[in-house]
Amino acid sequence: MKSLLICLLVPGISQAATITTLSSGAVGLIPDGSTTGIQSSLSFTEPLEIIQGIEVTLKLSAAPGESAYLGDLYFYLTDGTNLVTLMNRAGQDSGLPGGYSDNQSVSITFAATSLIDIHTYREAITGNASTPLSGPLTGIFQADGRLTDPSTVATGDSRDSSLTDYEGLTADRTFTLFGADLSTSGSHQIDGWSVTLTTVPEPSASLLSLIAGLTLLARRKRQS
Repeated sequence: MKSLLICLLVPGISQAATITTLSSGAVGLIPDGSTTGIQSSLSFTEPLEIIQGIEVTLKLSAAPGESAYLGDLYFYLTDGTNLVTLMNRAGQDSGLPGGYSDNQSVSITFAATSLIDIHTYREAITGNASTPLSGPLTGIFQADGRLTDPSTVATGDSRDSSLTDYEGLTADRTFTLFGADLSTSGSHQIDGWSVTLTTVPEPSASLLSLIAGLTLLARRKRQS
């Protein structure tokens, strides 16, 4: 009867979530008007943890003395297998082929829980696509998600990638941020970025911990 009770309790194991953030300082200038881009990587080493949620923060600014437009930018995050488009020529559409011309710094977080698509951030902030920002771009946004070629991407394109693509995977992986400035108008620089993972133990790890605890408890009872 005791063995049966233990088996029934196992599915209800309480798994405490862990939040881990890895950050990078300044990465450097993004080559202007080039697909070469720049990249930076952050490595997590938690093979017994399962990703429940992921957020990415990104800080950008124009190079000193230059004007650089946010609609020029293309960013993605990859672990070598899964690629998620973070920014893809924000604002670009048939009526706005060059994307948004906002010359502003950026300090934003990408999270699947946000209701705002980064591709149309102007509509959310200023009320329409033609009104430029009056200050830095800040806030929490959904990743763009459009896998369309940046030269032809449009607002109505399907959003086939998401940060939720990483949920359910183990946390022992390296995340690489790639950024490119695809139009010659001035250089951007990456001032910093980070990845925050919310993880829980693998069920097998929790089960082993439970068995070890029950074994220790049984030994203590026998000794008392």
